[in-house]
Amino acid sequence: MTSLRIGLLNKKRGNFAIQERFAGDGVVDETDAEVEHHEQALTEAGYSVRRIRWGPDFAKDLQDSQVDLVFNVSSLVEAAILEELEIPYVGSDTFTIAVAADKSLAKRLWQRAGLPTSPFHVAKTEKDCAVFRDDPPFEYPLFIKPVAGRGSAGINDASVVRNYAQLVSGIVERLETIGQPVLIEKFLQGREITLGVLGNGDARALPPLEIVYREGNVTLTFEKKELDNDSFLCPAPLTAEETHTMQQLALQAYRVLGFKDFGRIDTILTEEGPFLLEGNTFAGLMCTPKEKPHSYIGFMARAEGKDGKELLDEIIQSAIKRLSLKTRD
Repeated sequence: MTSLRIGLLNKKRGNFAIQERFAGDGVVDETDAEVEHHEQALTEAGYSVRRIRWGPDFAKDLQDSQVDLVFNVSSLVEAAILEELEIPYVGSDTFTIAVAADKSLAKRLWQRAGLPTSPFHVAKTEKDCAVFRDDPPFEYPLFIKPVAGRGSAGINDASVVRNYAQLVSGIVERLETIGQPVLIEKFLQGREITLGVLGNGDARALPPLEIVYREGNVTLTFEKKELDNDSFLCPAPLTAEETHTMQQLALQAYRVLGFKDFGRIDTILTEEGPFLLEGNTFAGLMCTPKEKPHSYIGFMARAEGKDGKELLDEIIQSAIKRLSLKTRD
């Protein structure tokens, strides 16, 4: 049986760290559970797995591990170290990670490619709100979130902004707690559809997933996501034409940003058509529990009849092909 030695990284995911700065203590960190899921799935797929935990000796541990390929990169700094050490890894490179992390930059690239996304503005200081006081570049209501937030971190009920006073209050709160510029977008109402994409030149879109909010909710905050009481429909109840349109849009958005091996594209389907929201190079991949996986791509894999072993193996095989790696005898 051919195999590869896989280095499985274990570093606290950025969405948990961001939300802790924004909301304080009480944030549930699921990093270890995710790593355990991946280790079991990769082992079942026939790979030899070694965990590598983030810490002061991270670079040395990587070199000492003598792994063939690294999996579960979840931050730009990890990817940068791997590239400097010339250790191959699964997922997008540092350039694409940086582009996708800056939601405003991703939206600019999509706009230049002629892809639909909502109008936006970036506030680096409170003064940057002034343009929305007298003659806004686009109409209220607005939606605000950290420009480099992840996993709904930094999003709460006050993210939907209906007047200038609310805008200033929300911007100042995020600047002071999270310390990132804030993305200001036109608030779009519609059906939130997210799509996983796997592969590279032969990339394919997974079945679309619709996030159905509980009655009275208009957005998915970090706290509501943690409560896990929203409904997820996968495949999303779309017509065949709508499904094809959404999948093609996701593939285009994925390619414009230069994603590699896997990723997720978030969209909203309005009465005017679909709009791109953001791209995620560090999309979660947990396929457990089977009834309601703790990741959107896990839901999509389950909709195709796949488990964690099959999902992660497809992603690993995409990376092996892209990197022209040779398996061990």
